[in-house]
Amino acid sequence: MVQKQFTFDEFKFSSTLIRDLVAEDSAISSFISRPFSMENLHQQAQEKVFDAERRTVLVQQLIAQNEGVSLSNQTREKIELLKQSNSFTITTGHQLNLWTGPLYSIYKVAQVVSLCREAKAKDPSNNYVPVFWMATEDHDFEEINHLHLFGKKIAWEKEGQENRIAGKIEPTDILPFLDEITALFRTEEEKAEIQLIANFYAESDNLAAATRKIMNHLFGEFGLVIVDGNDLELKKEFKPIVAKELTEGFVYKAVHTTNEALETKGYHSQVYLRNSNLFSIEADGTRIRIGKEDDQFYKGEIKVELEDLLAQLDVNPASFSPNALMRPVYQELVLPNLAYIGGGGEIAYWMQLKGVFDALNLPFPMLRVRDSFVLLRERDLNTMDELGLSLVDLKRDLHDLVREMALEEVELELELHEERARLDELKKDLLVKANEVGQGIEGMIEAEFSKMEKSLEKIESKLIKAEKSKHEQKANKIGKLQAKIYPNKGFQERFENFLPYFLEDKGFVKKILDNLKAVDKPTITILEI
Repeated sequence: MVQKQFTFDEFKFSSTLIRDLVAEDSAISSFISRPFSMENLHQQAQEKVFDAERRTVLVQQLIAQNEGVSLSNQTREKIELLKQSNSFTITTGHQLNLWTGPLYSIYKVAQVVSLCREAKAKDPSNNYVPVFWMATEDHDFEEINHLHLFGKKIAWEKEGQENRIAGKIEPTDILPFLDEITALFRTEEEKAEIQLIANFYAESDNLAAATRKIMNHLFGEFGLVIVDGNDLELKKEFKPIVAKELTEGFVYKAVHTTNEALETKGYHSQVYLRNSNLFSIEADGTRIRIGKEDDQFYKGEIKVELEDLLAQLDVNPASFSPNALMRPVYQELVLPNLAYIGGGGEIAYWMQLKGVFDALNLPFPMLRVRDSFVLLRERDLNTMDELGLSLVDLKRDLHDLVREMALEEVELELELHEERARLDELKKDLLVKANEVGQGIEGMIEAEFSKMEKSLEKIESKLIKAEKSKHEQKANKIGKLQAKIYPNKGFQERFENFLPYFLEDKGFVKKILDNLKAVDKPTITILEI
């Protein structure tokens, strides 16, 4: 049940560039095609050119990639729909994180499903297919080899994976890692479900195959279509653009201009720009950067001639891999795509690319920042209400927050300024009367009031001590909330894995879907679980 929603501006979420994109600020208009909206999807579809030949290749490769996978009827139907000229995709992508990685990977995939549903309802004349692009060519094993469960980092220690593309890594020695995960759960039902997912790794030749099976297991009933870009036939279509990058360096030229425009408007560039934006995938599965300095190309640190690279491209286009600035071009070339859904960092680097798409006369997709969730239990929500704190408040430093709360209450209830003032007035009155009587008792009055002032100080000290104890209890409650919402001072969705929520409620994915409103602008939602 949704408890509260925040806009990105209210929450001060993400960078200024992303908040301005969400707000449709005129400053960002030159970096996009048009603002994302459900209404604009139809107009985007009219501009997207995707001929029958490319549709045939795409469908053939999707069928080939899913050979041996138990696809749902819904996904098979979506793949078949892609043959039709009025069928389009809405896409997201992600690395091959083990067990799907952080929670937001689930949210972004659910988002494309939700948007496609709503798009079809609003525009029955077209078909909308949700697509998950597996980033199988990424090669940073340290980024994907772990997950966090119950605050504990569990890593798959596997040597010799440096620079190997993730999709080709074999899960041959993954059993100890899987056993460590299983040991964290108690019931036989939980262990059985974990084993089902673990089997996807044990029975697969590589991480690409295992990830496909897991995402199909979670999203197949919703018609999700999964694409692996490391595909020879799809790379053949990308071949002319690779050649253009090698011979002209056109990505650098276009993005450099955009980066200057971003900087002029006070924004920063998300991805570092290089003279060459390609990698070479070697026979052993390693991915080596193709660098360029003063018209000289390098594979790693080894010089290589342009003619040799073009010959390699001609013989084996699949051996060329795009970097973060060229992968979006590749995706849009091989998919009839209308919109890309991603986190703030992803969308920021897409916004460096409008000039690249213009140089290729390729329609630039609409960009939609994904929604975010904070998953809390009823007791957590009650604690927030009790403390009078919001999600935004809890972003603050714990000590600053507790100190401010304590000072507000101490100033109101405990600092005895008024009492001291009344005591001082009483002493003055008595001294006046003593002076009138003239019996020399002023000293005694001063002494007695000095004792009373010290007693007042003791009373104040006791009150403050009691208040401090009360605030220590508050601090503990606030600290526990912050640990759930902002673990390791990050955001919950970027740290926790979906597994505990899924094992507790097999309908977890559907619950996320049901609470995703297919609207034009992203929100941050507190969801009771």
